[in-house]
Formats: sequence, structure tokens, C-alpha cells
Amino acid sequence: MTVDLAVDRPLLLLPGDPLRPRPGASRGRGPAADPHFAAEAAAAQSAGAATAVLDHEALIAGDAEAAVARVPRDAGPVWYRGWMLPADRYAGLSAALADRGCRLLTSPAAYRCAHELPGWYDTFRALTPHSVWLPCPPGRAPERAALAELAGALGMPGRARPLVVKDWVKSRKHEWDEAAYVPDADDTERLTAVVGRFVALQEEFLTGGVVLRAFESFDTVGEARVWWVDGEPVLTGPHPDTPALRPAPDLTRVAPAVRELGLRFVTTDLALRTDGVWRVVEVGDGQVSGLPAGTDHRPLFEALVTAGAGYPLALTAGRVALRALLPATAARVADGESAGFDWIDGTPPESTSGGAGIAVRAAAAGHYRPGWGVFVLTDAATGTALGSIGFHGPPDAEGFVEIGYDLSPSARGAGWATDATRLLAGWAAARPEVRTVCALTEPENVASQRVLQRAGFRFVGEREGLRAYEIDGAAAAGVGVNA
Repeated sequence: MTVDLAVDRPLLLLPGDPLRPRPGASRGRGPAADPHFAAEAAAAQSAGAATAVLDHEALIAGDAEAAVARVPRDAGPVWYRGWMLPADRYAGLSAALADRGCRLLTSPAAYRCAHELPGWYDTFRALTPHSVWLPCPPGRAPERAALAELAGALGMPGRARPLVVKDWVKSRKHEWDEAAYVPDADDTERLTAVVGRFVALQEEFLTGGVVLRAFESFDTVGEARVWWVDGEPVLTGPHPDTPALRPAPDLTRVAPAVRELGLRFVTTDLALRTDGVWRVVEVGDGQVSGLPAGTDHRPLFEALVTAGAGYPLALTAGRVALRALLPATAARVADGESAGFDWIDGTPPESTSGGAGIAVRAAAAGHYRPGWGVFVLTDAATGTALGSIGFHGPPDAEGFVEIGYDLSPSARGAGWATDATRLLAGWAAARPEVRTVCALTEPENVASQRVLQRAGFRFVGEREGLRAYEIDGAAAAGVGVNA
């Protein structure tokens, strides 16, 4: 699949292959990425992103200017996808890119917030194990008394309080008994030994200091990693450490916390506690979180292209939420699958599946434009999918864009189509490339005509046997939209 490459497409920045440097590779021509990220580069290019490479070794060594020497100048918005970076090196990358006219879509402050536990912990406090931390430099573990005081905040003294040791980013779970797990926080000798061993093994890679987390017992279904772009869960898959285990987590309580955090590209690792409650084990910056093998990555990169180009993955107003149906997911809806949505009548309505198929065929032909496809119409409060609404294509040279909509039978007659039409038309009319939003109906489809009239459209005449309705930017102004 390929897509029409809009001028405002984002750039995906990947580590270059250290064994196959290609100086001077131009934007969009597939520079040589590190083999570990080659599949991601291909998926990103297929989704419409341009790609470029950086010299990861130079960046880690502190020479950010040399690291970005192969990045095209004035490339605009940039997503990074690569190896984990210390926060100061990420800040250096951001500054070096800015000097070349490029803008990282995740700021250094946002990167640190998602990447280091103290940045995200307060937002997820109710959803994640109780944690306390103490800053310390690499190679110097906190004193025994300081650790005992820190551990004292994790629960009631006098009862066993198992805990896990980590730093602000990483644990040593593969050295579980010697450098990660403490059976009882009151055993200060054991606590001091485990923390000391952890700090020694981390060496200069210790980040921030020591974190003590209350141990929670999890089920054996495995961890799930959820990828969020602009607050929307765009990909759910297994944790890279357990790619064969594919749990399906409940995101009901997690989604509001992710949106409250307010970061554009993050991951959440979720595990099922033995009492049946899904818990957030870690939050991470999506740019440096590992993708598991054997997972279809297309939905993630389609979302990054759409959001990076400035188009919404979701539009909300009042009771309505419109969620972008991007090509990889649209293909499933076209086949009649639920595709992760809770449809009010069990499956997508027939016209919605047909509209999704049109989007898929447009993508296959290279004519799909991110931002100008299909949206699933959902109840903002419950998430129930009620139908679809979308564009027949991007605006034409005269600024005209056509919309259409479809509701499941059980959702009809309750004003959902009117609210969704008003919302989408208002968003489209606010775009600088749009002058007029239009819709066509069959002459006998009085219900659809009333929807358009209530949404502010006016009848402008007949076109090829259909009744045409239009609304211009001025008429659609003032519609409340949250993207």
C-alpha cells in the first residue's frame, strides 16, 4: 500500500546502519536504516512518511550536529523512532534538528516526562504500583539508613512488604533475585544489598536514581503494550519480551490518564493483577519503546503520519466522538470485522463497510490522503460505535470537499447523524484549503436531507439526479471541536 504524499507529511528519523553509511541520502528515498529498524522504515514510507537517518553513535558521544548531518534541512515536523536516549542527548538532538529547520514533535520536556517514572507517576498513581524514589548518581548507592526511610513509605511496618528495585527508566528483572526483588522492605540488609548490586550493574547507565516499587502479583497472561498517539490507542500488542502472549487489556481507566498526561506519543505496559484488575506497569516514550516481532505495525505508522501532518485522530464535541479509520483498520472494517470497535448492532453497518473499502482501494492506488478519509462515529461517553462519517476525498482545487455518513439501524432517529455532520463540517470548513463542504442525497431520502438542514447546510440544486447541499466556512464557524 502507498498513499498520496502530502507536502506536510512528517519525517521519521531512524538510526542509520553503522555498517552501511549513505551520506547525502535524500528525503523520501529510503536511506539505510539500522537493520533493527528496517521494517519500521518500510512501514513508515508505505504510510506516507519520509525517512532520514541519524548517527546514533555520534549522538551518544555528544556530537549532535554530526549525528544529524544527513537529515534534510527544513524538513518540518519529525518523529524519532530509535534506540533509547538519555534525556540530555535527546535535548541535544532536538536543538541540532531545530538548527536545520526541523521540529521534533515530542519536546525534550515531553520526552523526559514519559521516559522517566517521576514524570508520569502522579498521573497514573491510582493505576500503577505504589512507588517512591531517591536521586543518586551512577556508581553511588544510597546509604542504608536512607533506603530504610524510603522503604518505610511503601506500607504498614510489621507485615511483609515485597518490593522491586529499578531506576527511573529500567529494572534488572533478568537478575531478579540479586538486583531487582526484595521479599520484605523491613529487611534493610537485603534491601541494601539488592540496591547496591542494582547500582553496580547499571554502571554509568543508571538514570536519575533508585526507585522502590511495591511488588504486585500478576497473572500469567503476559503483558500488553499499548501505543497511544494524541491520546488515542492506535496499536495494542504483546510486550516485546513475551511476543507469544497477546492479552487484550481493558483500557477504560487507562485512556483518561493518558489523555490527562497530555503527551503526543507514549506507550503503556499493562499487566493483569491476580485479582483481575489491569495495572499500568510502565509508561514510556513511544519513540524509544520496542515494537514486538510478528505484529502488524501499519496502524501505528498510519497514525503517526496523520497526527504528524496535523490531522486529527479524533474529533469530539458534546456526546459525539469521531475516530479516524486509517487504512489498515479500514481494511478489517471493509471485511465486516468489528476491528476493535464495540458496534451497537454487533458489526459495522453495510454502508460503513463499503465506505471503508473505498478508502482501502484509494490507499492501494496511492490516492489516499491522511486526514481526508473515514471516521467511526462513536458515543463519547461509552465508546459504542454507531456508524461512520467521512470524506469522499481531499478538497479539490476549488476548495470543495464532499462528506457522507451512515448509521447503524439501532442508532437512527436520535440525532447522532446531525451532531456528527455538524462536527465534521465545522472542522473541515476551518481548514485553509476548504471553501465549501457539500453533501449529496437521493431525492427520496428526506431523513438525510433533514439531517443536513439541521446541521446548517442549504439546498443548492440538483446534480446528476441527486439533491446537493452545501455549507461554507462562515456558516460552519463556531462549531465546538476538540481534536
